[in-house]
Amino acid sequence: MLKSKALFIVALMPVLISCSQTDEEYLIEGIIIEINENSGNVEVEGSMTLIKSATSKEAVGNKTESMIHTIRVSNPEEYNVGQKVKVNVFSNYDEDVWDVNRLKFEVEEVG
Repeated sequence: MLKSKALFIVALMPVLISCSQTDEEYLIEGIIIEINENSGNVEVEGSMTLIKSATSKEAVGNKTESMIHTIRVSNPEEYNVGQKVKVNVFSNYDEDVWDVNRLKFEVEEVG
């Protein structure tokens, strides 16, 4: 009985591990086109690349066409319209939605 329970737990581990991994990471490379200093929302126009996938179904390294992405920063006064930036975007939730309230953004200025 104990042996069958142990075997069941070992067999179940890969399923539980794969279900709990929801972290995804993206990289946006673009230009700031709009800044809202009240909300901290910044519009960045550029391409987005999937860096880390939560599922193996998505191809890491795939780059999207240039489009506008809304990000949120705590210090919008430090950025300027027309400025080139790289933004690392971190997601740790399952839904396939862009939610600036739940995503984490790390912005790096580009020369």
